[in-house]
Amino acid sequence: RNSCPLLAAKGKMQATFSLFSHSPPAQSATWLGHSPPKPLALSARHHAPRARDGDSLRMVLPIAAAIPCMFLQRRQQPRRCSRAFRKALVQEDSLQGTLTFQADSVERSLKHVGVGCIDGEHVKSEYVKKTVSIKNGRDRSFSLDKHGFTFVQDVPEIVDFYNEMDICKKYYPACCKLVQQLTGAAKVIAFYHTVRSHESIPAARKRIKMGFPVEGPASCVHVDYSSACAARQVRLLAKPPHQWPDPRPLLGFKPLIDSAEADEYLLGSTGKRWAIMNCWRNLSPEPVQRSPVALCDGSSTRLDDIVTFKVQNRSHSKEYYFSGYSEDHDWYYFPQAQRDEAIIVKNWDSAGEAFAREPREETVPTTFAFHTAFDAPNTPGDAPYRESMEVRMVVFW
Repeated sequence: RNSCPLLAAKGKMQATFSLFSHSPPAQSATWLGHSPPKPLALSARHHAPRARDGDSLRMVLPIAAAIPCMFLQRRQQPRRCSRAFRKALVQEDSLQGTLTFQADSVERSLKHVGVGCIDGEHVKSEYVKKTVSIKNGRDRSFSLDKHGFTFVQDVPEIVDFYNEMDICKKYYPACCKLVQQLTGAAKVIAFYHTVRSHESIPAARKRIKMGFPVEGPASCVHVDYSSACAARQVRLLAKPPHQWPDPRPLLGFKPLIDSAEADEYLLGSTGKRWAIMNCWRNLSPEPVQRSPVALCDGSSTRLDDIVTFKVQNRSHSKEYYFSGYSEDHDWYYFPQAQRDEAIIVKNWDSAGEAFAREPREETVPTTFAFHTAFDAPNTPGDAPYRESMEVRMVVFW
């Protein structure tokens, strides 16, 4: 049985490492040896996804995840890599990395044509690994408009990253402020967060016991939305968060935008620009040494690279854009990413010239940037597992 790792990611953490990570999925997903968590009350203290007994593989979209506390609940420090090794790695101009793409046999399309994963079973999908050159992005300049991603210095506010209230009330606004400063947008709304970690880390095990999901690094070339799915996400913001498929009462009980505002952006009558972006950050006080993120220059992506991949189960569905392999792709990574650095990645941009609707005063070269985790060949054998998180935001100009 070829189980879908997107579904398995909601169960045992080891089961997340297949479609979107490195290790093979477990035969059956459990919650780190524990029974699935009981449904949590929708109170001010929790907004975890509600899991039914025996339904640990249920797809929850978008995924809610608390973030391990880095400051107030400091875990035992991993072994540090040598200063010489760290310096050499940061100075390395490029490396050869193996990335996972959709095979040539998989149908390319900007709309869903049957490729995906239904109730854990892959349909019309096949994966292929390709070795590509991945350039060191440090000491280079990147822009969201031209490349689809950027790398910035940003010192996070000291908050309790185990506490959902702190995340939603303190860290979300900080991410929105950062993106607003970078883009000049009129409004930025954060609506999602997830943590990526490993079951050997006590904080990750504690999160699972508390009923919050933890995922492994996402190791398949992708962006988080298709064109249609991105528009549906904006529509969802016009509904109260506690009524979303993945309820978020900590975001309030009123819509984050009104329906008229959603129409103004989505119907294209005014040409107003909107986008969906991620703010990615290393959570550990140690630099990232394992499973770094590779990002594809969006200007090197062609429309015929795109595979619309749909994940569907009994209660939810979501569309992603996956990618086939192309020699034209231009890949970058940021070795030894620190906690006071952030990667901002576009998942969708309505002004991207390949998809932009008329009328529009101006367009930008890229609509999104494919990205993925990968195993760097120079990873030390005793490197600690990556701890990272993304906050996802809708950006309105």
